[in-house]
Formats: sequence, structure tokens, C-alpha cells
Amino acid sequence: MAAADSQVFSLSALYQQACRIHQQASDLSGADADNVVKAGAAVMQQCQAAMDQLALFSNNEDADDIATADLKYMLIPAMHGDILAQTQVRDPEVRRHTLQSAVRHYSRFLELCEQYGLLSKDVNAAARLDGQEPLDQNTKRQQKVQRFKREREIKAKMANVQMKRMRIAHIQEEDGVADDQDEESEREASLLQIELETMKAVEQTQMLQQEVHLLEHAASIPRDQRQQTPSPPPPDVMQHLLGAASNLQRQRQNLQSQVFRPTVALPTVSVEQQGMIELQKVQASQQKEAAAAAYRAAHEDSDEDSDAKVDKQRAWDDWKDENPSGWGNSKLRPTA
Repeated sequence: MAAADSQVFSLSALYQQACRIHQQASDLSGADADNVVKAGAAVMQQCQAAMDQLALFSNNEDADDIATADLKYMLIPAMHGDILAQTQVRDPEVRRHTLQSAVRHYSRFLELCEQYGLLSKDVNAAARLDGQEPLDQNTKRQQKVQRFKREREIKAKMANVQMKRMRIAHIQEEDGVADDQDEESEREASLLQIELETMKAVEQTQMLQQEVHLLEHAASIPRDQRQQTPSPPPPDVMQHLLGAASNLQRQRQNLQSQVFRPTVALPTVSVEQQGMIELQKVQASQQKEAAAAAYRAAHEDSDEDSDAKVDKQRAWDDWKDENPSGWGNSKLRPTA
């Protein structure tokens, strides 16, 4: 019993050390990162050995059977794969073996999650653990978009769970009693972290496999041919390529110019110019009114002429009243 407790304590200490190294390797770059990665690979190897020795995970168990404190240890193969993927070596053959080892660790992590039902359908389809044919590009694109949206949701949930755990810890510190909600929030945080790492493992596996294929192709080329400088293309082919590149550049510029076009008609004059236009319109209207008033004043009749015109119009109206239209035409009258 004491030996088992010491192993658990050793695994817990190794896991905490592995988490620190994993975080440092992600933040550092250059020679410092290489040293951290080399140290992290050894620590990850020890973590996996301790985890296998304790047999924390079994084939005949469900996710509910795993203790909350042991869920985080499922991330060890994924972290080991991250560390190996960040290893920088110049020898292509060594690099290929390192990447293949990283792919194996990612695959072990995904298979472990699939065994406990912690692998979502989208991630399982993208991982292709059942040996099916590769997906087409359109399906891969859709799955990548769905994983990106799910990743944002998981990160938001993890932030909420972290705040909830902080509140629970504050309450426990004040009351001095333990609460089951802390274990529930810890389990929820571990499950969310596992789901997030499964999506990352799928993407990393796909990229590493592509790099492994490139390295295998480079290794298949004889060494005497690797250093040969390729001959330049013929002049007519070069001219065709330059023309195609020029057309692509013009198309790119046209597309760029249409990206942020305004959705409404932009003004063609400034505020000052519009004010001058309105002022000119008002002045022209005033000039027309003044000219019309002057014309009326110049052609206005005298009072005597106006009275004569009125008398003449009245006399004409009286005559029309006495002589209706068509009265003198006897042919329009009906016959007796």
C-alpha cells in the first residue's frame, strides 16, 4: 500500500513537472526551447512509464469509473506528442523518426479517449481511427470550421468553470468545510481540457503525417541528385509563367479594391460646395421673381382701361345669357 501511494505521489510530481516543461516549451524559442524540449521528452517518458505501471486506465471501464484526480493523466501522451513535435533536429532521418514517434503518442491519446467515449463524432471522423478512406477537401474544411467553433465554446466554458472553482475555493476558505461542487467543477474542467486536446491532436497528427511523407520522399532521392541544381525552364515556358503571374497579380489587386467598398453612394461635393450651390439657386430664384415683378409693373393697365375691359366683359356675358349657344340654328331643333 505504501509503495502504491509513493508511486501515485511520484506520478503526481512528475505530471506537475511535465506541465511546467510543456508550458515553457510553448513560450520559449531558439536554443532555450531546444533544451527545455530535450528535458521534457525525458520527463514525459517517465510519466508514461509511471502511468503504465499503475494501470490507471483499463479496457473494461467507462469514463464515469475514472477517478476525478486521474482524468488529467490521460493528457500525458498528448503532451509527450507536443514535446516531440517541437524537437528541432537537422538530420532528416532523425526528424522523421521523431515525428513518427509523436504521431504514435497522439494516436495513443486519441485511442484512449475513444475507448472511454470521450472522442466526439467530428473528431473521430477527422482522426480516421477506423482506417477508412481519406476525406475530401470540402468535408475536411467543414470539419475544421466545426472544430474551430467548438474550440471557442470549450475555451469559454473552461473560463467559466475556472471562475466557478475560484468562487468555491473562496467559500471553502471562509467556511472551512469541503464541498462536492469543487470535485464536480474539477471533473468538468478536466473533461473540457481532454476534448480540447483531442481536436489539437487530430490537427497535429495530420500535419506531422504530411511532413513525414515529405521526409520519406526526400530520403528516397539519391544523395548525388539532392545537390543538383535544377535546370531553368525554357524561355517560352518562362514567358508564359510571367504572364500568368502578372494576370494573377492584377486579379488580386482588383479583388483587394473590392473588399471594403462602401455600401452607399459617397458624396461628390463638400459641404461648402453644396452651400454655394444652394446659394446660387436662391439668388437665381430671387432674380426671376424681381424680373417678373418688373414686367408686371411695366405692363400694368391704367384704371380707366381696366374699367373699360370690365364693362366689355360684362356686356359680353349678358349677351351670352340672352342668346344661348346654338339658339339661332333652326336645323338643330327637333321637328314637330
